[in-house]
Amino acid sequence: MFLFEFADPTSTSYVVIVNQLKSDIDNGHIDPNNFSTDQLLAYLQDNANVALDVTDLYDMIKKPPLNTVISNIQGDKVVFKGHDETPPPDQTQSQEVVGQMAQNAMPTQ
Repeated sequence: MFLFEFADPTSTSYVVIVNQLKSDIDNGHIDPNNFSTDQLLAYLQDNANVALDVTDLYDMIKKPPLNTVISNIQGDKVVFKGHDETPPPDQTQSQEVVGQMAQNAMPTQ
């Protein structure tokens, strides 16, 4: 951050609340896998007195500082950075599929 960015009190409180959000995620106070846009809007309103609507939120997640914490919004779910990986496929299911494909590839007599 640059010093001139802290000249506006709204910008300062916004940076502080985004850092607090990151801290709450890291400390386990917020479940990053189950956090809705409504919860995020309420969090911003309660902690920084920042009143936004969903369209503002979509624009803001593309810009600093919020883009350092949130990677995307999918439907009503907030996807946080570092928590956006899809779970690996079930190994057992993959082995069953490969086994079935091998059986189907064998010539029948």
